[in-house]
Amino acid sequence: MESQRFERDEVAAAMAARRELGPQYELELAESLVDRVNAVIDARLASAPAKRQGPDWAQMALGLGSLAMSIPLAAIVARVPSPGPVLLLVFALIAAVNVAYALSKITGRRQD
Repeated sequence: MESQRFERDEVAAAMAARRELGPQYELELAESLVDRVNAVIDARLASAPAKRQGPDWAQMALGLGSLAMSIPLAAIVARVPSPGPVLLLVFALIAAVNVAYALSKITGRRQD
């Protein structure tokens, strides 16, 4: 289909057809005019670029909060006699929370 554009002449032609055909065809003419308007709107929406989503503030807050929590937790764990495994566990838990949130956002978008 060529460039979809709804011209004033098309409305005038529909009104002229209504005058010629009479009121018994008014509903059919109105429906065809509405179909044409809908087709033009659909074509414009399809050709419009998708709007870019803004930043995900919840995910940003979770990331910054995780970073802020990791510093004092690392300092606390550093006082344990062998901090390696415990420190690894703390960072694994923080990472698991962030990954779980990211996966919930991905699966939530697929359901929309």
